[in-house]
Amino acid sequence: MKITNAGIEFLEFNEFKNFAVDYDLLGSVSLSEPVVDKNGSILIKEKVAIKENILKKLEGMEGNYIPSFKLAMSKDLMRMLRMVLSKAILSRIEDRSNEFIFHLYEQNAERMASLKGIIQNSFYSKSLALSFFRILLSHKEFFNHLADFGLLSLGSVIQKQYGFKMVNRFSFLAGLCADIAVSKEGLYKQSFFGSSLTSAVSLSLEIARKLNLPEEVISAINNHGSNGFEIPGVVPATVNVDDLRKHQLNQDLLAGSGMEDDASDDEEEAGEYADDTAEVTLDALKIARYIIENLKVSTEKEHVSEKLLVMFTYNAEKGLFRKDLADPMTSRFKEFDQAIKRIRTIAEIENKCKFQTSAWAYPKPKAAQILCRDKNYQCPWIVNGWDLRIISPQDPFGHIGTSLDVGTYPKCALEEELHAKIKYTDS
Repeated sequence: MKITNAGIEFLEFNEFKNFAVDYDLLGSVSLSEPVVDKNGSILIKEKVAIKENILKKLEGMEGNYIPSFKLAMSKDLMRMLRMVLSKAILSRIEDRSNEFIFHLYEQNAERMASLKGIIQNSFYSKSLALSFFRILLSHKEFFNHLADFGLLSLGSVIQKQYGFKMVNRFSFLAGLCADIAVSKEGLYKQSFFGSSLTSAVSLSLEIARKLNLPEEVISAINNHGSNGFEIPGVVPATVNVDDLRKHQLNQDLLAGSGMEDDASDDEEEAGEYADDTAEVTLDALKIARYIIENLKVSTEKEHVSEKLLVMFTYNAEKGLFRKDLADPMTSRFKEFDQAIKRIRTIAEIENKCKFQTSAWAYPKPKAAQILCRDKNYQCPWIVNGWDLRIISPQDPFGHIGTSLDVGTYPKCALEEELHAKIKYTDS
């Protein structure tokens, strides 16, 4: 099977037959070009519905014709492609080894009834459906990565009902396509932030535009790395855009489908650029990027959901993610309620600092002390004579752009409130 610029082509009869039968397409698909014998005579005309009698005719004449079967793109073929793609994506939720995504969706049954429809309808155009069908067939592991990214982005908005048109679909598409350019040699398995993310995104944007994705989706992909995201101690991927551009899959995607996409009712309904939808789509993609990059580097596979949720909650309380998106997500993980309550309390107390970012609970996530990271000795909350000595660097526990170096730090009086409230939270 070949995914061509015009549709799907088979160069073997049995492969064509199995495809038509397995996907229940008999009577609903036709060929875009005729089947001819070796003398050039037409055996099967184009645009004639492929039925069982035609397959039997071809089977009996095998070897006497040129085995080239080009399927014309039709509503029935589009329906099949959307069904196959959504099934492959939904299987990522059912995979229990995909722990975080499984938990994110498994405990939200009231919203999941519409999930299949959201995903199927996201492949609203022929070029989009054909492109991802190509990736599914030829790059299955990469397809799984893109599917996970899309599900994480969708998972941050589907937890509640937004009144913005297309917000679920656009959030899913943003995650699905944000890494579409980095399949080469497993590059997507490496970490992306800072300049590496900017470089990778530049080519993903070109592909997204070639796929005619909505401007709200393109804007989210373009801007989702703008919050200074990084992972302490992790070296990001080295991205050479010129090399990526030469990769065969990217060449195929950048070439486009070469076919006109019929406008759907959904596209018309989407209307002009919607600021509210674009804003939520961008914030959903920021959350998905944060989660997927931390999942890549997590070494504690047995406790990955708890640690990631605590880090994510802490950053949300610090204002790095929208709380109306973050809070419904964390509420899905009931088994980690205690840890989430504790880190929210820690962040709440740190946020009372007179110097905004100086108060630092230590050690996270089960902090028992609060020190002044910026050593503001003029602050009235400094507790003199009780300086704390940190003998090894402390990672920022997910707080983007903040770390604690080796050194001596003054104690903060907010520690008394920490002791009082953490005791209450743990009771």
